[in-house]
Amino acid sequence: MSLSVLEQSGAGFDEWEQQISCTFVPLRARRESLSGSAFHGWVDSTPLGSVILAEVAAHETVVERTPRLIRQDDPEFYKFALQTSGSCVIEQDSRQARLNPGDLAIYDTSRPYRLSCGADFRMTVAMFPRNLVHLPERRMADLTAVRLAGDTGLGALIPPLMRGLADSRSDGGIIATHLGDAVVDLVTAAFAQQMALPTRDGAPESHRALVAEVHAYVDRHLADPDLNTQSVADAHYVSVRHLQKVFEARGTSISTLVRTRRLERCRRDMSDPILAETPLTVIRQRWGFPDAAHFSRLFRAAYGESPRDYRKGVTARP
Repeated sequence: MSLSVLEQSGAGFDEWEQQISCTFVPLRARRESLSGSAFHGWVDSTPLGSVILAEVAAHETVVERTPRLIRQDDPEFYKFALQTSGSCVIEQDSRQARLNPGDLAIYDTSRPYRLSCGADFRMTVAMFPRNLVHLPERRMADLTAVRLAGDTGLGALIPPLMRGLADSRSDGGIIATHLGDAVVDLVTAAFAQQMALPTRDGAPESHRALVAEVHAYVDRHLADPDLNTQSVADAHYVSVRHLQKVFEARGTSISTLVRTRRLERCRRDMSDPILAETPLTVIRQRWGFPDAAHFSRLFRAAYGESPRDYRKGVTARP
């Protein structure tokens, strides 16, 4: 973890503003109080694979992600926040969520937002690429800047995990990648549960159960070269058309699910130091990508670089 403790006024605040921009995405901050009192704040961050986990502390500040900053740099991340002390108000898309200790919320760095932080503000934030959340983006857009209780449902499982990871020190490598994946998977499950509530989702209960079963089935059979929409439908005793309609209603498809999950397994294997000597050909074929050029195009589209460059970057990390 890199730790920056900033306890001066003036330049200290400017340094803190720069630190949060370097840790997350470009941001603009200002002090809520213009008095001459000293500024107290710090940023403590660690990489967990594709996830950045950070603790942020400050005193009476406002942090903004403006349209201009988004135009300058838009890496398309979600930020998932756990309020640990003090309070704050998150604003995005004309919604406001007031967070007190134990509360959770998600917000999108591709759209303007504002955090108004109170006295003795402290928050643990997990930032990760939006494409790791396998839920319809249009549904997720309705859930940004909405308070999620950290003591009920799946939300209750998240605070202990985030607190534990924030208190530990990661050495990187495959363990860190697995821990980051665990955070994203649990966050995704919590919001899938929110989407399944009757007040938000009018789909029949049988549809929601089918989607959950299909996700689990696909994960168990990713190495099967015959895994496709037909085989998934057959395994669940439904027609291909019915299966397609259920997933289309959620803005995705079986082929997209299979492709995304297989790419994730390839990325995980490529990050594993134990498999450092395993050829890329073996890894991609293991997870259902027989054609090298096709795999390279899909991987670049998902992660922004070629498989070879991604692996070089992983092995070059300390």
